[in-house]
Amino acid sequence: MYIPSSLFFFTLIMGIFSVFSVHASSPDAWEKFEQAVRTQCSIQFDRSFSRYHIYIDPYGTESYGMAIARGKLKSSTGLRAPDSSMICIYNKQSKQTEVGQSFNSNRLD
Repeated sequence: MYIPSSLFFFTLIMGIFSVFSVHASSPDAWEKFEQAVRTQCSIQFDRSFSRYHIYIDPYGTESYGMAIARGKLKSSTGLRAPDSSMICIYNKQSKQTEVGQSFNSNRLD
């Protein structure tokens, strides 16, 4: 399976940050957290993407969960439309999400 270098870099950085935020939690609690991030960020991503893949940081930071999506924007036309990426931040306390502006995924490679 091919893993884009950008995804590897994102995962590596998030892993480094998560080392500082991991507390004694059960695997079930982390799974529940990851699903909450996936659900809430997918709501945001569905507004902009016609199709996408979502990658979740399994732990996040002390205060935030993070996800990145890569895919085709609804505003893109044609089969050769470039992939775009978007980052979602999930506030662990308020359960609210925010997304950044989309950007060309080629900038990550």
